[in-house]
Amino acid sequence: MYVVFLLQLLIWSLFSLVEWRSAHDHFIFKALLFMMFMYVAFLLALRFRLTKERACWTTLLTIAIYFLCRQLFWAYRL
Repeated sequence: MYVVFLLQLLIWSLFSLVEWRSAHDHFIFKALLFMMFMYVAFLLALRFRLTKERACWTTLLTIAIYFLCRQLFWAYRL
């Protein structure tokens, strides 16, 4: 599960990069992009033989940690 957690954080970092590159897109396209990355992260967890429930919780946990760290970064950057 630790490897899945790290790989999913890598996926969310890539999401941040893609979101930055699509800064002028409409909200609906950003929401679709988020859903696609969430689905890829979930499939990655399933690929590592996690149960569907555990894969879902791992994905939600990495999303929460990613957005929390992102908010903290932007709040306290120099």
